[in-house]
Amino acid sequence: MSRRMTGKFKQIKERVLLFLASLMGPILIYALGMTLRIKWIGLENLNAVREEKKSVIYAFWHGRMLIFTYSHRRQGIHVLISQHRDGEFIARIIHRLGFVSVRGSTTRGGSKAVFQMCERSTSGFDVALTPDGPKGPRFLVHPGTMYIAQRSRRPIVPITNSAKDRWSLSTWDRFMIPKPFSKVIILLGKPIWVPADCPSQELEKLRLELETRLQELTQKADNYFCDKVKINP
Repeated sequence: MSRRMTGKFKQIKERVLLFLASLMGPILIYALGMTLRIKWIGLENLNAVREEKKSVIYAFWHGRMLIFTYSHRRQGIHVLISQHRDGEFIARIIHRLGFVSVRGSTTRGGSKAVFQMCERSTSGFDVALTPDGPKGPRFLVHPGTMYIAQRSRRPIVPITNSAKDRWSLSTWDRFMIPKPFSKVIILLGKPIWVPADCPSQELEKLRLELETRLQELTQKADNYFCDKVKINP
């Protein structure tokens, strides 16, 4: 087979896979989500921001996004998604679940995407991003998250989840998939506000604070079904 024919075959295969993903992905997510028993902890942290009629910046780890595609569907949330091949699959799936994708990352199309996220946030839309994505390192917050919060003057709401029964893939982010009919917990932490005139040194402290909060929240979520202790996010 010639290189030209091989290239055409790959393009056709890619289009078929994207079509199947955009068609079947949302159905599978919705079907799985309907079986989950979800408990929310920390909603008062979000409600405090809502009382001021402010939009929020949801920040969660890349490996925990699956549950949120179900729990936060049909809310018109604008999500930062990479321009890589995997990002295209994610964008097509979440579009059918009522999300709006903003394409870009810290390595490709980053500055434009960050600017768009700031614009969407100040326009009153909730936005969401994975501060350790799209390629890691896992559980480490990239600076772009803080820039969006600083420029848009909107609070960052750390959010995470876990499931009593789950699978973890052998990917860099240990992508988590809840098993059908599993108990699930969603934790929301206290908002982090970034002042518009925040100096670089203080901005770094807030970045580390977000990183620590998300790490601690995720640890609490993973331990919840084992320890059965009271959680104060």
